[in-house]
Amino acid sequence: MLFMKHLITAIFLIIFIPNLTLAQSSLKCELIESTGSKKIQVLEKELQLIAELSFEAVWSGIALQYLNSTVTIECDLPPLIQLASIYAESRGGNENIIIPATSCKAATPATSTKLQFKENGLINYEAEKSLSVVCPIKIPAVIEDQTNTNRDLFVRISGFNENQDSEGSCTNPHNAKIKESYLGDFDIPKPQNSFGEDRLKALGFKDYGVEWIYNNYALKRPDLVADCTEEEYVKLMYRTTLRRLKKHGADTAWVYNFGYWKPNDDGEAWEINHDRKHVSDWQIEFIADTARELGMNMHYAWQFLALDDENNLLFPFNGQVYVDMSLLKRILDTHEKHMLWEADRLQQLGIASMSADWSAMFACLCGLDNEADTATRDEMKSYYAERMGSIVSQIKDRFSGEVYVGEGQIWNDSRVFNEVDGVILSLTKNMFSVGEEGDATVELMEERVSEYAKQTYDNWTCNTQQPCWEYTTYDLPPVIWNLFAQSHKMFLSTGWIEDGFCTTGNYKGVQYDECMQWHVPADFSAQAIFVEGMLRAIDKDPWFNTKGTTATTAYWLSDTLIPDEIETLGNGLEGFPNISQSVRGKPAEKIIKYWYTGEYEQYNPEYE
Repeated sequence: MLFMKHLITAIFLIIFIPNLTLAQSSLKCELIESTGSKKIQVLEKELQLIAELSFEAVWSGIALQYLNSTVTIECDLPPLIQLASIYAESRGGNENIIIPATSCKAATPATSTKLQFKENGLINYEAEKSLSVVCPIKIPAVIEDQTNTNRDLFVRISGFNENQDSEGSCTNPHNAKIKESYLGDFDIPKPQNSFGEDRLKALGFKDYGVEWIYNNYALKRPDLVADCTEEEYVKLMYRTTLRRLKKHGADTAWVYNFGYWKPNDDGEAWEINHDRKHVSDWQIEFIADTARELGMNMHYAWQFLALDDENNLLFPFNGQVYVDMSLLKRILDTHEKHMLWEADRLQQLGIASMSADWSAMFACLCGLDNEADTATRDEMKSYYAERMGSIVSQIKDRFSGEVYVGEGQIWNDSRVFNEVDGVILSLTKNMFSVGEEGDATVELMEERVSEYAKQTYDNWTCNTQQPCWEYTTYDLPPVIWNLFAQSHKMFLSTGWIEDGFCTTGNYKGVQYDECMQWHVPADFSAQAIFVEGMLRAIDKDPWFNTKGTTATTAYWLSDTLIPDEIETLGNGLEGFPNISQSVRGKPAEKIIKYWYTGEYEQYNPEYE
C-alpha cells in the first residue's frame, strides 16, 4: 500500500476574548477515525499554553486502524474563537490537502446560525457558550503497497490568544460600576417581543472620538493610560465597543463624525480640514474592518460643525443657525462637496450605508433675523429639498450602499423621499408634560409614541386639514425609528441635556452657573420605560413601513458610567455617561438585546 503520513495543522485564532486564559476557555479538540457511522478511535486533547499567547496540542504516532477510514477534527469552540483552515500533507510524498474553514460545520444544525463564515475563518458568535464544530479531512484513496504497512499520523493544532482587554501593552482602564441610586424610581420593564431577522438592528456610537478621550486622560489622569499609546487605546476601545454591540444583537454600528473647516472669507463653499476630523480616516477604516470581521455592517453619518480649524464660528450659531438664501446655498454647497468626498471613500471601504443630510445643526429657514415672510420661507424650504435630493442622487451614483436621510430636519418631499432607501424618524417632541414624568409607565409611553406616529403620518400624507406641500408623495420610503432616550427622569418631559461636558443651565426651575449636570440625578429605569414603550409602539405601528431601529449617539465608547470628579465647567474628561442617551451598561441595553435577539439577559450591575 501507499503509506501516508499526514501533518494536519488546524490554526485557531483567538480574538477578542474578555479576560480569557486558555484554562478558562477549555478549548478541547478530538481527532476521530471512523468507518461509516462507527467511531473507531477518539483521541482528545486540551490545548496547552506554550508561550504568553500561543498554545498547541500534539498527537503523535497515531496508527490508523482501517485502510478506508475517514478522519475528522471536532472542537468545542468557545465564544468568539476563530477557526481557520486545516492543512494536511503526506510526509515523504507530494499529496497535500487544503481544507477551508467553510468545509467545517456546526455539529448540530440548530446552532449553525451562531457560526459566522468569513474569508479567513469561522467564528462562534454565541455569546455565552461553546459550540461543537466538525471539520472532515478527506484522505486520498489508499493504494496497495506491499513494502510498507505503517499508517501513522502526526497532528498538531496550534494558535494564539488575543485578549480583548488589551492591545499591545494597553489594558482596558475602565470599569462598569454604578452608584445604586442610578437605578432610579421605576420598576425595570420586561421586554414584550423581539424583531425578525429582516429588520435593521443598529446602535449609534456616542458622537465623540476615542482619540480625544485618550488625550484627556493622558493630560489629566495619566496613570490610567500610562501603558497605552494613543493608537493602542483607540483600537482597544473601538474593538471592545463593537464586540459588545454584536453581543447585544446589533447588526450595524452607526458611526458619527465631524470636522473643522478651513478658514474662507470669499463667500464660496468651505473645505474640510481632513487632518482635523474628530474621527480620523484611519480610525474609520479600522472601525469598518473590525465590524466586518465581526459580521457587522457600518453606517456613517456626518455632523456639521460650525467652526473653522482656528475655532472661529463660520456664522452665528447658538444651537441653531438662522439662514437666508445666500447662507443656505453656501452651507449646502459645502455639505454637498464634502459628502461626495465621503461617499467616494466609503465606497472604497465597503461601508453598508450612509446618511446624506447632516445632524447636530438645525437650520431655521427663516432669515438671518427670523424676519422672512411665508413666501421666502417656502422658497428656502423648496430649495433645501431640491438640493438634498440632488445630493442623495449624486451619492448614489458613486456609492453602492444604502442612503438615508433624517439626521436633521425632514418633511415629506418627493425630491428627497423618492431617492432614499430609508428615513430616520425621531421623536421631535417630549412625550410627557412637566409633572407627568413621575407617573410614567411603559403602557403610557407606548400610547404616546403611537399617537405621535399617527400624527406624523397624517402630517406627511395631508390628513390634518392642511393643504398638501407642492412636492408631497404618498409613496413613503421605509422608516428607521430612532430610540433616543437619556437616562434621567426629566428627559421624559423636558428633553435632552448636554452629556458630553459641563454647562450652565436651568434644571427643575433652579439656575446652575457652575455645572448643571452634577445636579441631574441619573434614572436608568426612566430610560428603560421610554425604550421599551417605544419598541412596543414600533412593533405594532400600522402606519409606516418599518425598516428597522437605531439609537443615534447612544453607545458610550468605554464601560465608564460614573463621571469623574474632574468634570467642571471648561474642564472635562469623558463627560456624563450616567445621564446620557447611551444605553451601554444600563437596563435599556438588555431590553434592546431581547428585541434584537430574542435572548433575555438579566441586568446585574456592579456597584461602586
